[in-house]
Amino acid sequence: MTREHLRAQLAGALLLAWLVPGRARAERPTEGGLWSYDPKDILATYDHPDAPLRVHYSVDGPSVVPLADLDGDGVPDYVARVADTAVAALALYRDDYDLRPPRSEAEHDLGPLGGSEALDIYLVDFAGAADGHFAHDACDPDACAGHLLLENDFAGYAYADEVEAIDTVVSHELFHAVQAAYLVDLPVWFSEGTAVWAERAYRPDSRDFLRLCDAYLADTGRSLYRPPAGPVPAFAYGTALWWDFLIDRHGPDLVDALLLAASAPDLPAALDDLLRARDDDLRLAWLEFAAWNLATGPRAGARDGYAFAAALTGIVAEQEGDSLADDDRFFPLSARYYRLDHAGGSLWFALAEPAPGLEFSLHAVAGGQADGPVEPVELAWDGADPAPRILAELPAGGYWLAVVNPVLADMSIPAHLCAAASREALACADPVPEPMATTTDAPDAGTDTDAGDDLPPDADACSGCRTTSPALAWLLALLRRRRARA
Repeated sequence: MTREHLRAQLAGALLLAWLVPGRARAERPTEGGLWSYDPKDILATYDHPDAPLRVHYSVDGPSVVPLADLDGDGVPDYVARVADTAVAALALYRDDYDLRPPRSEAEHDLGPLGGSEALDIYLVDFAGAADGHFAHDACDPDACAGHLLLENDFAGYAYADEVEAIDTVVSHELFHAVQAAYLVDLPVWFSEGTAVWAERAYRPDSRDFLRLCDAYLADTGRSLYRPPAGPVPAFAYGTALWWDFLIDRHGPDLVDALLLAASAPDLPAALDDLLRARDDDLRLAWLEFAAWNLATGPRAGARDGYAFAAALTGIVAEQEGDSLADDDRFFPLSARYYRLDHAGGSLWFALAEPAPGLEFSLHAVAGGQADGPVEPVELAWDGADPAPRILAELPAGGYWLAVVNPVLADMSIPAHLCAAASREALACADPVPEPMATTTDAPDAGTDTDAGDDLPPDADACSGCRTTSPALAWLLALLRRRRARA
């Protein structure tokens, strides 16, 4: 089973273990609780020589760790690797991102829990129900101190090897400890998304990060900040893709700023304010994010995007074919994608009603193929004008239409949209009126009676399409903001 599914199974139980202000601290495995040591476990501890960090582990019993000790220092290599990884991850968060360290027990007058005031990591047998957890020991109105629980051997888990498992879970759970040094409660789409981002920050080739980002790409029509209800879903973890995009866009100091902004009652609005203070705004960032998300998986490689874009599964088309018609609601901070097989010539587009706030963009598939890597934006327009119009005369090949709602609002935007190769095939537009009766008088000499027969009076070729400056200002702003990828 994947890690996100394991976490979801125990999400309800985790809520019982998490401390909120005014409640007793979470029990540690030596005291009982959800994941306690068995009386048969023979326990030992290891204190890291370079940092205040203690690992608790079993040398015999149900939670016994792998006991191999190749360097002969008396500490199982598995235990030493956990401790070394934790110290390295904390150093990364401190040195590269200037983040606060986890709160200590002393800061909350807890005494030497776990036998010392060091940050404690307990290696326990989760029996396949989870793989790691950060539990709160105490909170004040501003922040919390806590301890970590980690799987004792990862036997039977889906990680490639022991190193990948430890790197992934330690970096993730330690970032929760860092988050707790800033804030008591965080929305799950922020807390889990940024913790998964931390996995990649620590290990750039993180497979767990890629897998969870694919969960987000599978549901981009959902608002970023409104994950599905119920146990913590993979979508919430997958918002790591957005945080990775933003941090790459603005640099490592953004992480601390994000954690500080997360205390705001309205985090999406606070995020917009934060970006505006950095000569950016949420709308522009979201439009580029949506374009990068299209250029993933088999559609990566022909335009700027993520360095890891080809390693993602990529987005799934809402519809595909030689025409499209969709009547739905488009939620704030979301995007949907449609693939068109175009035979060449005119491409028509219409809306049944105006949809102000929606942004549309058309992307050609490279080389005139039906599908494959997508090119940069070919055309962009908004939903203010619903009238049927010819977007462009286009060569035959595949095209992707992105429909993006980059606007923060309480309500979604309803839209009935359609695209096709002819005016008559537009499913969301009124039928073409029958021609008016005419006299039998001969036309004036020199009049071309065929002119305009294929363009009804209400057709406006590319009306509202933004193809040049200044009308395409938002797109040019995106282009200026693109960063070179290593």
